[in-house]
Amino acid sequence: MTAISSMESYDVVVVGGGNTGLFTALRVHETGAKVLVLEKGLKQFRGGNGYFTTGIYRIVLNGMEDVLDMIPDLTEEERSLEIPPYTAQEFYNDWKRITEGMADPELVELVIGHSREVIKWAAKKQGIKMELAGHGARSADGRSLVFFDTPISGRGGGAGISDQLYAAIEQKGIELLYGTKATKLLVDLTGRVHGVTVRRGDKTQDIKSKAVILACGGFEANPEWRARYLGKNWDMAKVRGTRYNTADGLKMAMDIGAQMTGNWSCCHAIFIDAYAPQPAILKDTDKSSKRGYAHGVVVNVEGKRFLDEGADQTPFTYARYGQYALSQPQRIAFELFDSRAYPLLMKSTDYSGVPCTTGNTIEEIAHKLAINPESLAKTIREYNESIRPGGTLRPEHMGQMRGMANKHTVGISPAKSNFAFPLETPPFYVYPVACGITFTYGGLKINKRGQVLDTEDEPIRGLYASGEIIGGFFYNNYPGATGQMSGVVMAYISGANAATD
Repeated sequence: MTAISSMESYDVVVVGGGNTGLFTALRVHETGAKVLVLEKGLKQFRGGNGYFTTGIYRIVLNGMEDVLDMIPDLTEEERSLEIPPYTAQEFYNDWKRITEGMADPELVELVIGHSREVIKWAAKKQGIKMELAGHGARSADGRSLVFFDTPISGRGGGAGISDQLYAAIEQKGIELLYGTKATKLLVDLTGRVHGVTVRRGDKTQDIKSKAVILACGGFEANPEWRARYLGKNWDMAKVRGTRYNTADGLKMAMDIGAQMTGNWSCCHAIFIDAYAPQPAILKDTDKSSKRGYAHGVVVNVEGKRFLDEGADQTPFTYARYGQYALSQPQRIAFELFDSRAYPLLMKSTDYSGVPCTTGNTIEEIAHKLAINPESLAKTIREYNESIRPGGTLRPEHMGQMRGMANKHTVGISPAKSNFAFPLETPPFYVYPVACGITFTYGGLKINKRGQVLDTEDEPIRGLYASGEIIGGFFYNNYPGATGQMSGVVMAYISGANAATD
């Protein structure tokens, strides 16, 4: 294990080696400051939460001209795609609507205002390869068209971004210590943070620095904190991402009087494979996610529906639907599709190549999965009979569901507000799902410079934050692809300001 000299000192210490922490370190290094990255996990488990994501960014875009600026090596076929503009006002309206107007407007505007700039910075200055996010589809009139608000992702998804970032860190000679847990913030007599205490194996030591940036996530991998803040059964939720986000940074900041903010009783939680291993396995990346529910129905072991699968576009529902599985009997649910929807699912890595239970009748699959067969048959019959006539399921309704099909149910509860197509063509396909927590919404209160604030709203000198440890971005729900985006923006801002503190 590499040792640190007791005399070693840095301009900035970044706590956390996930995607946000590495972007933060690259930004610090760019200023000429000396930076050290502390990663709690061992090298074979590196990657943070970002490794388990799709790596998609929600960005203000004018259209293809901006995309070409970020992905200059598009093929001729890709260059022919039409990418609709996504304005700052549309971005703001989506974020405000989805979080019920409660997200901190100053933080939201900060992310939106820097979104295009920082992805260009990542691509052009840091060499992070981007790609189209795989949402292209053929429109009804035959034109090639990208339908969705989030057409940009890191090449290879979240895992690909992580690999590229670690390669960049190594290429630039930035120091990084694995298996190193930060346990305490060092504070001088004036109240300024000037380093961290770390534990490496059985040794504890202090590392001095002019500033510290906390980029070590929330408390999603800490079952005791989940039960304390999120409530009943949350200690039994599956963790979709890294095992290492156990509130270490939050505890250290609380100990020196940092102010907490945001939605502490809510989190980003999605449907994942009910039998996904715990802790999550890196090679599985995002493959355990199950976000195709709008193509079918979701039922519990009693054979009953319990949510509106078509309440909105998928990016605006998936992060809050996981919690509903947690509240069902046995904390499990089942996504049910017929053979008409199944080919569309196969276009997604969420389902392609993933084992499922099949049957030629509803009763057959119910018996195979120990779902109440009479109740399930009744549920599907009433659902099919309630569907308003008309509407066509087209390829552009796949993926993130930007194109709404205007197809809904009448007279049943819960309703299905859109994408309500009958489940009547065998064989039928069923995927058991559970609640998979991604990250928590409560966190540190910061200002526009990325400085952590104390309980009197004054900056704690020398202490900054970036990524999921920050509170105030999300309340009750989450607009898809804003987590990765806000992480890069705050890495860019906090990294630059901490380096000159």
